[in-house]
Amino acid sequence: MIIGFRAKGGSISETANFVNCSRAAVVKVYRAWQYGTIQNQRRGTCVAPRAIDDRAKRRLRRNVRANRCTTVEQLTTHMNQGATKSVSSTTVQRTLLRMGLRSRRLVNAPALTRQHTRK
Repeated sequence: MIIGFRAKGGSISETANFVNCSRAAVVKVYRAWQYGTIQNQRRGTCVAPRAIDDRAKRRLRRNVRANRCTTVEQLTTHMNQGATKSVSSTTVQRTLLRMGLRSRRLVNAPALTRQHTRK
C-alpha cells in the first residue's frame, strides 16, 4: 500500500496517515523498494511438505479414472503398495478434494413422459 500510494503521487505524510504508520517506516519501505530489496511476493510459510507429491497425485488420478467406483480406503491401500512413505486415508481424501475429484452418487429418477415435457 505504501508503494502504491507513493507511486500515485502521495507525499510521505499523506502516505503515513493513509497506512496508519510512522513517516520513518514509509521512507524505509519506499527506499527499500526503490533499490530492489523488496520483492512482490509473499514470504514462504513454515509448514511440513505434502505427503503426496505431484507424481503420486498423477498416479492417484490415474487410479480414480481407471475405476471410478473405488473407495478412499481402496485407493489408500493401492497408494501404499510398494511406497516408501505410507499415507492415511484422510490424506488421500484431502488430496482428491484438492484435485477437484468429489464423490457423486447416482440418483435414479423417473423418466419424463411427453406430458411432463409439454408442461
